[in-house]
Amino acid sequence: MNVGRSRVAWVLALGAAALACSADGEATTIGTPGDTASSGASGAPSSPRNPGDGTPPALDTGGDPGTRGPAAAAADAPAPTTDSLSGFESPDFSSFDPGAPSGEPSRGCQQAARTFIPQIPTVFILVDRSGSMFDENPPGSGQNAWGALRQGVLQVISELQSDVRFGFGAFSGQGATCPDMPSAAAALDNQPAIAALYQSLERSQYKDTPTLGALRAVSEQLWSDPVEGSKYILFVTDGEPDYCDDGNALCPPDSVVGRLQRMAAGIDDDGVQNEPIQTLVFGIDSPLSTISPEVLAAFANAGAAEPVAPLVANPSSVFDQCNGVPGWAADFATTGKALQRGATIGDYAVVGGNATVYRPDPTDRAELVRQIRAALAGVKSCAFDLGGDGVQVDVSRPDLGALAHVRLDGAEVPFDSANGWRMLTGTTVQLEGAACERWRVPGETSIAFDFPCDVIVIR
Repeated sequence: MNVGRSRVAWVLALGAAALACSADGEATTIGTPGDTASSGASGAPSSPRNPGDGTPPALDTGGDPGTRGPAAAAADAPAPTTDSLSGFESPDFSSFDPGAPSGEPSRGCQQAARTFIPQIPTVFILVDRSGSMFDENPPGSGQNAWGALRQGVLQVISELQSDVRFGFGAFSGQGATCPDMPSAAAALDNQPAIAALYQSLERSQYKDTPTLGALRAVSEQLWSDPVEGSKYILFVTDGEPDYCDDGNALCPPDSVVGRLQRMAAGIDDDGVQNEPIQTLVFGIDSPLSTISPEVLAAFANAGAAEPVAPLVANPSSVFDQCNGVPGWAADFATTGKALQRGATIGDYAVVGGNATVYRPDPTDRAELVRQIRAALAGVKSCAFDLGGDGVQVDVSRPDLGALAHVRLDGAEVPFDSANGWRMLTGTTVQLEGAACERWRVPGETSIAFDFPCDVIVIR
């Protein structure tokens, strides 16, 4: 089944076991003797299913007299003349086996359409609106990073807005206004609202880059969002963060690392556990950039919950230079750590992780769009929820992997918790490892599920 960008349900072929099936596969019905619509007392014509004479209805298989089977034969036998079911022995289905071989046509399963629906991720695009984003880049070109980035971001949002809930905010600040951040809340099909806001924003009157305050505001907004699904921030900047005070350049990055690590762990300022928020980092690559590759790498690793290498060779330098900085001291107080030499807001390892830092050249729009697409491909959900119609997969079956099938572009996905598919719950299929990576490849839209009736149970 091919799935486009619109919110289309991935079809799952499931079976519902029929309680009673005719020889030709048609389900039968059992009437009620006292039904005035078919009783003989009403003068209406009688039928084999509702004889009209007060006798219990026969189970008519629709065949000729010689092949109608035991249920039809029971209809020809004398029966009590009563308006109740007293004296009527109900059919015995204890030996009914949909898969058993017989001389009759298969009774098996009636096929019913069910759906597995991909979980919808939320991405908040957070863009640095400080003065350097509006300076000519490269000098003398008449272009700037802001305009090129805006075109690329809006193009990709337009492509993905039916499958991803997008929000948007652009931040700057100075002095007491820290941050100033016009924003649009996340929603599906949100490109028109984001475009209207984004295109209205030009150079801010504020020159600073209060990344910490912007991340705090966005994380609070995402954690208060009741819509389920994974949540991400796509963070775009070309400059070092600050506390809106143009202070020591070493201290704000430590605050940002600590903030990103807590967000990735789902821990808010009150220590309450929430859903994790991962952060994708874009560092605008230009001669005007003031943010170092080491700081961008630290942000990317912190946002992906990977180890973060120290910001400087001597970790004690952070405490020595920052413990007297009001912004750093206030942020450090929220960590619960002891205030002593060597302490930092972020947590650091000897060797950092390998989270991707996206470094697009804003003068190359095609490459800019390609990198945004590549980053957002990773937010594509690998979890699929079964529609809420009262059934679930029997995850206790040892033969589940042999009976049920998941296919990507027609190719079988193995039943494998490391690099294939597994049942996360009775109603959620999860792609893992290599299978998830393949599904997240940009342009990959074909997935099919085949779960037979044997593995389906009532919730």
